[in-house]
Amino acid sequence: MIFYAKSYPPLPHTETVQQHTNALLKCYETLKNGYASALPLMTEREWQMLRWAVQYHDVGKYDAVFQNKILKALRQEQRMRTRCSFDVRHNYVSVLAIPFKKLGLNDEEKRILAQAVAYHHEREDKPDKKQVKQIYTEHILPHREQIEHELEIELDEKAIAYKLELISNRIQESDGEVFHRYVLIKGLLHRLDHAASAHVSVELAPDMNIGEYVEEFVSREFSGRKNELQQFTQQNQDKHVVVVAQTGMGKTEAGLLWLGKDKGFFTLPLRVSINAMYQRITDKSNIGFTRSSIDGTGEEATGLLHSTSLDYLHDELEADDEALEKIHSQSREYANKLIISTIDQILKFPFFYLGFEKEYAAVASSKIIIDELQAYDPKIAALIIRALILIDEIGGSFMIMTATLPNFYYKALLKEKKSPRLPIACGEFINDQIVRHHVEVREESILEEDVIDRIVAEGGSYKVLVICNTVKRAREVYLQIKSRYKNTWLLHSRFVKKDRVKREKDIIQFASGTENGIWITTQLVEASLDIDFDRLYTEMSSLDSQFQRYGRCNRKGLKAVDDVNIRVYIRDVSGVNLGGNSVYHKDIYSRSLQLFEQHKTGVLLESVKQTMIAALYDESALENSDFKKLFDSTLEELKNRPMYDMPKLEAQQLLRDIQEVQAIPGCFRGEKAIEDALEVWKTTKDKRIKREQRRIIENYTVGVNRHLAKNQKILSQFPLIHGLYFIDADYSQETGLLTQSVIAPMFL
Repeated sequence: MIFYAKSYPPLPHTETVQQHTNALLKCYETLKNGYASALPLMTEREWQMLRWAVQYHDVGKYDAVFQNKILKALRQEQRMRTRCSFDVRHNYVSVLAIPFKKLGLNDEEKRILAQAVAYHHEREDKPDKKQVKQIYTEHILPHREQIEHELEIELDEKAIAYKLELISNRIQESDGEVFHRYVLIKGLLHRLDHAASAHVSVELAPDMNIGEYVEEFVSREFSGRKNELQQFTQQNQDKHVVVVAQTGMGKTEAGLLWLGKDKGFFTLPLRVSINAMYQRITDKSNIGFTRSSIDGTGEEATGLLHSTSLDYLHDELEADDEALEKIHSQSREYANKLIISTIDQILKFPFFYLGFEKEYAAVASSKIIIDELQAYDPKIAALIIRALILIDEIGGSFMIMTATLPNFYYKALLKEKKSPRLPIACGEFINDQIVRHHVEVREESILEEDVIDRIVAEGGSYKVLVICNTVKRAREVYLQIKSRYKNTWLLHSRFVKKDRVKREKDIIQFASGTENGIWITTQLVEASLDIDFDRLYTEMSSLDSQFQRYGRCNRKGLKAVDDVNIRVYIRDVSGVNLGGNSVYHKDIYSRSLQLFEQHKTGVLLESVKQTMIAALYDESALENSDFKKLFDSTLEELKNRPMYDMPKLEAQQLLRDIQEVQAIPGCFRGEKAIEDALEVWKTTKDKRIKREQRRIIENYTVGVNRHLAKNQKILSQFPLIHGLYFIDADYSQETGLLTQSVIAPMFL
């Protein structure tokens, strides 16, 4: 008799329970052979328990009721004979199959193994013990001989319902080491199960060493000379690392040298910067950490993981949809040796959401790089600090690398983890010999006539970058300058996708070319695009934001600073004093203004910047501020939050701007490309084709604030496709979405 594991793909390719379990066992061997040494808390006993979890996790699928559901989905008329009709979860039935006594499990191990198997599918319903027992007795034990032969296990010959008592009180963090054992076994079971179901390897390119690729790059581009920062991170590969270093010091190479031969996750705050990092690391003319698989259907070494990464891969890679799906699946299953990611994809486990163990177990065998910690608001920063503490406890390691580091974040890390499993190597790398910025603070608005005249005058001789705090202000400055000077361009986040992608590529190409001109942008470019301009005009912002902006001007310090190359405007600043919608936290912005009073004009050395940042985030000065209270209270809440009470999607949304939805400006109603794609989407049943057509439609979308747009009754549902909208607002290919009120706050 054939017992199927899933109803997809259709016959004759449908996978049996035996085939699926064997696929997990193959993944198990790959994982153990490649990363056993990277999981210090996984002893040989834990590996054995994980193997048992793999072998027993789907025994419940031999249930006739379960099989009949699959046969119905496969459109098979023949059904299996049932002795009872209870529809119970197969994972609960599987628990009864585990012969605890024969496996020699102690009480703690019984609880771990039972819960790992019972909750390898997270459901909120509780098992009915009598029904589970009857299913096991009537539908599993009659096939005992076949099951034992196919799965190479022994089944418990009796249906002992008390086993389900072991899953009623879930293992908690307060249980100590048993919690870490459980997380690793259950989390790795999730990884094995999901990788096997997606038909991708659980680990790719385990033999590859990112450090060697960086060494080759440094040898080729810098004659093998690594700077002090890069030497420091490489020498401390066996420790947690916290480094503060100015822009242009090769932090990316330093981080990758720290990773060395280990598996790693490289997190950045913005998707556009993640895409740029992925391109740089995989580009064979750059670091080139990539190796296409033998059959040409996937990326083995480096993965990309964020909410729209599949769209980016579709636009950038020359591969068919099936190959792109496989590439994307590899990253979703954390299979790549190096994954470039947003934090919502890998650091949400402190919420202890349902199924968090998969993510937590993935970081246990990995190194995690947090780039630009100060770019996150205090609530997200607290979550990251909590995540780093948990990473240390379970056997992973972390590196914080940033141009500016709020000192009380670091103090909180040390306070919460008084005795870390690994020591923390901390270093500051500031080079005042490289002078990059001659700054002048102006008591003017960036919109004033004299300021616009100066920008226009310099546009003919230099590459000029203008950064405003809001989209509205950027558009106002652009329209004034464009009317006087032709070589002027605008970039912000309120362009539809196809236009924004083009502009991001254009500004990078412009910055590396020989043409002079003016780009007006928002803080979108602060830490996301590798660009270098001659002159910077900027509205005042918080100090950390200011210094990130300065990194887009005279980036490598190769240009003279006899003349002012950065002008900061502090009057009529957009995006501040807007209450809850302010771009910058009021405590941080007001302190930034005060600190700038001491440095109104002159060359601004890197060491002085660091001194100002230290003063800005001085713990005693911020002690009673709303900013620090929010950080402290969030960290405390995370330490005490209940476990297993939040769905994964909710945890992910808490780390994203969940107020924003994708909407198509009304001027694109009836657009032929949209109509044609929607027609194909409606008529096809192929999921890949549907996704391809949705991507075509989403090229015409822009992010808008759902609640403000709905309140103004200018948002309407796009036909048939959930999550897409039309917005009744004008759109200009030159200046973007023209409405001013539905985007608030219009920051990027």
